[in-house]
Amino acid sequence: MNSLVESARGLIFDMDGTLVDNCRCHVVAWQTFARRYGHELSAEDILAWMGAQGAYYLERIFGRPLDAAEVARYSAEKECIYRELFKSQMACPAGLEALLEASARRGAQLAVATGGPRENVDFVLEGLNLHRYFGVIVDSSAYSKSKPDPECFLTAASRLGLKPCDCLVFEDATNGIQAAKAAGMAVIAITHTNPRAVLEAAQPDLIIDSYTELESEKVQ
Repeated sequence: MNSLVESARGLIFDMDGTLVDNCRCHVVAWQTFARRYGHELSAEDILAWMGAQGAYYLERIFGRPLDAAEVARYSAEKECIYRELFKSQMACPAGLEALLEASARRGAQLAVATGGPRENVDFVLEGLNLHRYFGVIVDSSAYSKSKPDPECFLTAASRLGLKPCDCLVFEDATNGIQAAKAAGMAVIAITHTNPRAVLEAAQPDLIIDSYTELESEKVQ
C-alpha cells in the first residue's frame, strides 16, 4: 500500500468525482435545471465550481442571493434530476473498495466530506454498499463555507477526533485540493473529473488515475 495512505490515521473522501465518477451527470443535471428557469450554464463553469455547496451554484444561476427556503427547494429539485440520471450508471471505481477495506483493517478512520446533501451521500453509499466503512459523514448541512475554504475537512477531522496533520484527503477538483491544503492535510487527487495538468496546478501531494495505483509504492 502507498506510504501516504499507510501513514494517515484518518482518510477523508470528497464524494462527487472521487468516491464515484459522476460529475458528467451533475453537469447535465445542473444544465437541465438551469434551462427550466431560462438560464444556460456551460460545462466549464459547472466543473470550475465543483465541490461548492448547492447555494453557490444557485446564486450564479439566478444572479442573486437566495433565502434558505429557496435554496432547499431548488437544491432538492436539482438533486432529483441528478439521482434519476445517475442511478443506472453507478459503479464503484476500480480499487476503491480494496483501499477502504485495507484502511479499515489497519485501524484508520474514514469520513466523507462533501458539498452535496445527505440524500446524495446515502444514495451513493447505499448504492455501492460502502456505508459500513464511514464512521463520519459531513454533508452540506454541516458547514457554511464552501471549498476552497477548509471548513468541511476541518469539521471531518474534528468529528474523527484527529488532528488535521493526521488526515489524508482524496479529491478530484482544484477547489477541494486547495481546501485540503488550507486545512493542513495531505491530499491525493484522482483524475476522474479534471486532467492531470489541471490538478498539478493545485499541487496535491500525489495524483492518480485509479485507486488501483495505491496498491503499490510505484506511483508516479
